Amino acid sequence: MEHDNLTSKQLGPDGQSQYAVFLPALSGFYATYIGKQRNEEYVDLARFPQGITDMEQLNWLNSQKSLFPYKWSLYSGGHANLDLDKQDWSEDMVRNREAGTFMLGDSGGFQIAKGIWEGDWKANSGCPKAQKKRSSVIKWLDGIADYGMILDIPTWVVHDPKASKACGITTYQEAVDATKFNNEYFMTHRKGVKNGGAKLLNVLQGSNHA
Repeated sequence: MEHDNLTSKQLGPDGQSQYAVFLPALSGFYATYIGKQRNEEYVDLARFPQGITDMEQLNWLNSQKSLFPYKWSLYSGGHANLDLDKQDWSEDMVRNREAGTFMLGDSGGFQIAKGIWEGDWKANSGCPKAQKKRSSVIKWLDGIADYGMILDIPTWVVHDPKASKACGITTYQEAVDATKFNNEYFMTHRKGVKNGGAKLLNVLQGSNHA
C-alpha cells in the first residue's frame, strides 16, 4: 500500500514548517485501538481492511510504519486516563509515542465548563474533587506533552445553569479568578522544561469582541 509522508509535505528544505501546523485531535477511541493492539490481539486480524497488516500503519506518530506519518498531534485530558502511575495500553499511542513527535496537551477546561469534571472550581474553594483533578492534569501534561494548555474556566459557563451549578462558577469574575488560581497552581507545581516538563500556553477568555 502506498505511503504518503505528510510530515515531509509540511516541512521545507530548511526543515521548517512551510504552513500553519494542523494538529489532528486524537480521540481516545482511536488511541485505544493503536495502543491495545501493541499488547494483545485487541482487533482480530481478519477484520483488518485489505492492505493493512499492522495497526501501527494507522498510527501517524510512527514514522517507520505509518501509511501517513505526521509528527504533530493534539490530545485532550478530557478524554484521557490522567493516572500515569498505572499501565494503560489504551493510552500507549500517546504515552510511548516516537521521540521527535510533537504533542499538544489540552487541559480539559471544557470538561469543567460542561459540568463533567464536577466540583467547586472557585478560587480557594478547598474542594477535594477540584484539587485532585487540578493536580492530576498538570502531572499528566508534564508526562505526555511538549506544550500544554493552562486549565482555564471558559467564561461562557455562567450562561449554562446546569454546568454553572456543577462547577460552582456563577459569575464572569469567578471564572477569571478560578483560571488565575489554576495558573498559579500550575506554575508552582509544574515539573519545569529543564526537567522534561511541558511548556504552558495561556488561554484568553472574554465575553465580547472589544
